[in-house]
Amino acid sequence: MQPFAMQRHVEYYEADMTGKLSLPMILNWAVLASKMQGDALGVGQDVHLARGLGWVILQYEVTVKRRPKINEAVKVQTFAAKYNPFFVRRPFAFFDAAGEEVIRVDSIWAMIDIENRRMARIPEDIINAYQAEYVKQIPRIPNPAHFASDEVYEAKDYHVRYLDIDANQHVNNSKYFEWMQDVMAPEFLNTHEVTTINLRFENEIRLGHTIQSQVVHQEHESKHRIMMGDVVSAEAEFKWRDA
Repeated sequence: MQPFAMQRHVEYYEADMTGKLSLPMILNWAVLASKMQGDALGVGQDVHLARGLGWVILQYEVTVKRRPKINEAVKVQTFAAKYNPFFVRRPFAFFDAAGEEVIRVDSIWAMIDIENRRMARIPEDIINAYQAEYVKQIPRIPNPAHFASDEVYEAKDYHVRYLDIDANQHVNNSKYFEWMQDVMAPEFLNTHEVTTINLRFENEIRLGHTIQSQVVHQEHESKHRIMMGDVVSAEAEFKWRDA
């Protein structure tokens, strides 16, 4: 398999109110590293977009030891680990200047036909460039906990804007983290640090849709759901520690 690493510094606009790398930006950095690797291998966005194909992420599992601070140097390392004709398992590791792993992101990817919005077989010439291991079945990430039917949740509505949409013609993944965090009280976010996140995408959201971000949370865990009407678009489970 072909490993790839990129070097970054946390800029002020990539941090939240705590001065640390924001949760949406963790996903943006991971996706950027994967894009840069594809470009370096000659199978980047221009190649698959020319065929009407786009990469999408189906699920993330994020483990956070600590979030890097503004101006801190970070190395993000990734590779395509395992694949079959329709799915790829890709890990990301974030290292600080001392070489200590501070964040790990495991992810499952697929390709879609952009025009008909259906899953597509991954072209062999594209996946072969990564030298990933072929497996019949991709190791699964456990599903996040579901909402119980009788649970009381807090909620907020959002309209999907033009700038929420990326080149694959769907909502950028980091927007889900924004919606999920924004429905929580700033006082809680300023006094707690996330330790693990399990986020699973279920149904696509498009430009002009109105969604509702819902949360049920206790002191050290929260469950999240993005709804479009009665349809679940994404579910997530967060675990927290005192800051």
